[in-house]
Amino acid sequence: MVLEEKLYGNQFERNIVGSAIKSISNKWTFYILKDLFLGKKRFTQFQENRPNLDNKTLTRCLKSMEKNNLIEKTVKNNETEYYLTPKGMKLNKVLYELIIFALDTHEEDFYTDEEINFIKETYIDILNL
Repeated sequence: MVLEEKLYGNQFERNIVGSAIKSISNKWTFYILKDLFLGKKRFTQFQENRPNLDNKTLTRCLKSMEKNNLIEKTVKNNETEYYLTPKGMKLNKVLYELIIFALDTHEEDFYTDEEINFIKETYIDILNL
């Protein structure tokens, strides 16, 4: 009963999981995170192969990710680059588990078993797991 009172009482009324989900809830956040893990760093690189991602939306998403301390921006010689913060790096396991969930619950004819194994192994390398 004491634990339940702590979890649901005023002491822990702020939902920490809800706060974490809110910080990554933008539809483009996981794409940008994945790109950063892949080594992409520049604004235009995030837009590659994403015709629906316009400049305004990307700018808003990057600012939100900066505000939530997931990424940091550096400017050198008029070149802007983005990097994962230690907090952003900790999302590697979350991203991997979402990928695994998606693969395990996909339509059976979407990927072959060989492709699924390749994707899983590739993301283990990409996400430094």
